[in-house]
Amino acid sequence: MVGFDGHRHVKGSKVHAVTTSDSLPVAVTMGAGNQHEGRKLIPVMESISIKHDGGRGRPRKRPKVLYADTNYSMPLNRFYLDGKHIKSQMPESPGKKKGPGRPRLFDIQAYNRVRSMIERFNGWIKAFRRVATRYERLPQVYMGFVHLACIMVYLRILQ
Repeated sequence: MVGFDGHRHVKGSKVHAVTTSDSLPVAVTMGAGNQHEGRKLIPVMESISIKHDGGRGRPRKRPKVLYADTNYSMPLNRFYLDGKHIKSQMPESPGKKKGPGRPRLFDIQAYNRVRSMIERFNGWIKAFRRVATRYERLPQVYMGFVHLACIMVYLRILQ
């Protein structure tokens, strides 16, 4: 991850992804290197579209449970997920003040299992040199290579 200091311009980009329990990508987007990760949760969640096996009916737009990193644990994101009736498993920041009301339940074992699946997906994507080292100046071209890497991951799984 890229650190952020408010006095300097931080170069780089971050890839935000939603994956299945098999580490397969569902939705992928990109953000600036100096932008907080929590601001990209809602755009990534809005881009989810999972078609049914039979091809009939409306595609699913919401997962049942969302496991996310500590950086995504913002009040705005929690309000959005509560409004969509999506259960969230996000650890609280260690320095965060406790708000009023009942604290949220957090299953640390399930979270650790899912985090390893996300890290597996990140490893698969970073195995492609073109994605690991960003050579492209335009973000559209870089996202094209990220999508191509996701397609290659799907092809490896299908074989």
